[in-house]
Amino acid sequence: MNVDGVSIITISSSRDELLKTVKSVCKSARILQINWEYVIVELKKESDNMSDLELPEFPDKIRYFPVKRGGFSYQRNIGVKNSRYDTIIFIDDGMEVVENWISAHLSHINEGADAVLGGVVPKLRKPETGSFLENILALSQGILGFPAGGLKFLSRGSHYEIGSFSTANLSIRKKLIEEVGFFDESLVFGAEDSDLSLRIKKKFPTSRFIFCADAISFAEPRKNFKDLRNWFIRRGRSFSTIVRKYYGDSWKNLLRSELIFPKLFLSSVFPLTLPLFFAVYVFRSYGLVLKVLPTVKAVYPQYVKKYIPYLPIFLPLVKFYADFYYSVGFYTQFFYNLHPLR
Repeated sequence: MNVDGVSIITISSSRDELLKTVKSVCKSARILQINWEYVIVELKKESDNMSDLELPEFPDKIRYFPVKRGGFSYQRNIGVKNSRYDTIIFIDDGMEVVENWISAHLSHINEGADAVLGGVVPKLRKPETGSFLENILALSQGILGFPAGGLKFLSRGSHYEIGSFSTANLSIRKKLIEEVGFFDESLVFGAEDSDLSLRIKKKFPTSRFIFCADAISFAEPRKNFKDLRNWFIRRGRSFSTIVRKYYGDSWKNLLRSELIFPKLFLSSVFPLTLPLFFAVYVFRSYGLVLKVLPTVKAVYPQYVKKYIPYLPIFLPLVKFYADFYYSVGFYTQFFYNLHPLR
């Protein structure tokens, strides 16, 4: 059954980031031969000017919903509930998409996919003008799979089935979201998309989630270590809320394999194993670089000479930094859940 209309949804709390995405999405929508709308749910500030979002080329396509409080799930639910069409495409603010972005998504929906995750790669600054730290940090994030699978997912191939998805760049059948009760608004730190995919798979075990390398979007990466730290603390807190939702407050959760603190603790208890731990850590990072390197060269050919030689040194450091603060976020939220402030 072919898609006869599509609702594109962006939630935002930043007008500057929103405008980048609006212009890019509308450029991609020009070639569509079906009905479409662009639903924007923005945490509006008093200084925001409505005329910024008035595009003469599409006077009846943009539907704007300002809100007084933000929230990933809250804003996405408003977008879904006000969408007109049975197929939805989510795209995060700050993203810029390729021209065939929408059509690439819909081709897989037309072929029977229930949800399609598009490729997300970090935007880099021009090598002659951009900051070396910003670009090498952005590349490292993409290779590690952030956000939404990043360059790591892209390196696996063009089209393949996945177990869960991110709403950073996602097309999905609207009825699936409705059938499982929409996004969980209690998940205030994020991971609402992972939670949604888990609930869909539980209720509809045969549902198919596809990764599509052709539906590419370019994301603004975290540009310094402070932003990266805050992002991974939030990601860790969101993971803690997901774990609590599905597994409760069991102390066994403190030893989950996704966390680095238990591994560091065990390595410290047995000092001779600590160098081995870091050696394995670095070795795995090198393996990831080698695996994703062909994709990096294909996506960023003009950056290869300047940045590629430094990735084997830089990537293990970024990975350790991200894993460390992910654990900080997890344990902070875990113990807060046990003893909330009153």
